Amino acid sequence: MPRFQDSPFVLTAAGTETFLAFIQRFPLRDMSAFEVFDDPDALAELETQCLTPILDAAARRGFDVLLDALTWRAQPDWMQALGYGPGDVERVNVQAVAGTRQFAARWAASRDSADPISVFVGGDIGPRQDGYRVETIMSVEDARDYHVRQIEALAGAGADAIAAFTMTNANEAAGIALAARDVDLPCIISPTIETDGKTPDGLQLGEFVEAVEAATEGSPLFYMVNCAHPIHLEPVLQEARARGADWIRRFGGFRANASSKTHAELDACTELDRGHPEALSAQLAHLQADFSLRLLGGCCGTDAEHIEQLADALSGAAHNITA
Repeated sequence: MPRFQDSPFVLTAAGTETFLAFIQRFPLRDMSAFEVFDDPDALAELETQCLTPILDAAARRGFDVLLDALTWRAQPDWMQALGYGPGDVERVNVQAVAGTRQFAARWAASRDSADPISVFVGGDIGPRQDGYRVETIMSVEDARDYHVRQIEALAGAGADAIAAFTMTNANEAAGIALAARDVDLPCIISPTIETDGKTPDGLQLGEFVEAVEAATEGSPLFYMVNCAHPIHLEPVLQEARARGADWIRRFGGFRANASSKTHAELDACTELDRGHPEALSAQLAHLQADFSLRLLGGCCGTDAEHIEQLADALSGAAHNITA
């Protein structure tokens, strides 16, 4: 059976939460996309309009895919605030992984392909607090203890990897990485960055990576960035490579926002900023070729069109995507 960590390159889905909220008009509470699994009609609409076109585009170009289980908010504090009970963390995470796996199986069964792609299920985990601002910082061990409940549920449900998205501080990211190591799941650590290239806790991206590496003995599979625009990330990577920074060898992916707006501006938006799909795809394909990234996809404001454009753009540089 293929393993996520052995795939040389994977595409991801798009910005599911913004798709649900702005395009599908799903009543999204606190970005808790996992609630779509309790609404069969809404789930079918999401699969048809967003996820299936992404898998079809990836299959046409021969790229594996990492689908989110939509569990970014399926953790104790956020779920309690929404009125869920003590046992719901395990139930919801298991349901989400199973639902995502079932969709992938239905999609694969609907195709007549002699060379199928692998579709992996990622247990996506968000920060305990806000995804853009640092309020309080837990110790590494406290973060490990807090997130282990969700991570154990995801592992028990059969997730292929843990993906810690929109991390705001190195301690919490390290705690998640250690909890993932405890259950023997590969873990991707993905902070967000501000327009100045720094993580929300004020660290340079390289400092963030180095802090997590030191606290975890290098346990993450690789590092990436999400919920930012290429114009905010590329200068950071170029500068690091120019001075020969060691951490850049551990950097392997990017899930880009469609918009180049700041996080504060995006938080205040009442309409979706989809940016320019073709231009964004060209920027991402350039980053992949320049830095040999292992994972690319979309974050806020992106949808199936962005990933379809990205798959097409990457196919022109497929020689850079090798095992």
